[in-house]
Amino acid sequence: GQMVASLTRGRKKYEAYSDNTKQCMERLADMIPLFMELSAEDASAYSGYMKAAAMPRETESEIALRTEAMQNAIWNSADIPYKTLIACSDTLQAIESLYGKSNRTCVGDLAAGAMELSSAARIAWLNVLANLPYFGDHDAAKRLYSEAYDIYQSVIKRASELYAAIEHDLAMKL
Repeated sequence: GQMVASLTRGRKKYEAYSDNTKQCMERLADMIPLFMELSAEDASAYSGYMKAAAMPRETESEIALRTEAMQNAIWNSADIPYKTLIACSDTLQAIESLYGKSNRTCVGDLAAGAMELSSAARIAWLNVLANLPYFGDHDAAKRLYSEAYDIYQSVIKRASELYAAIEHDLAMKL
């Protein structure tokens, strides 16, 4: 999306969309470091889980400390992919806003970005699903499941719709 916006910015043909293009470039520039941060947090969450799993469990107090550490680690292991779903949705929104308002020779790159975000959302969703069954607070787990599912479904649907629209537009040019 950022490449498409940069190849659109400053072109007279797309001058009417310059504010949208500028906003998209700014939003997308923030997303790259966010995804990198989320990736690092995900690795840290796994490390935290492994540390918690290795904690001693000989006494009742050790078991209680380990259980609490495990629950925190499990929650983090589900919450970070949830945040990734939100980032996928936000990034897709920026890409969607470029469609029809950007350099037409790059439209396939918008479709590629949408499909990459769809894939990222699918993996994030699976990570939410993999961790929630082990979280002790079932009400919180159900809430996170519901919110994550809605975002996941929205990203998949919107990415597919954008891809289909772009594919149709390109095919019509044949």
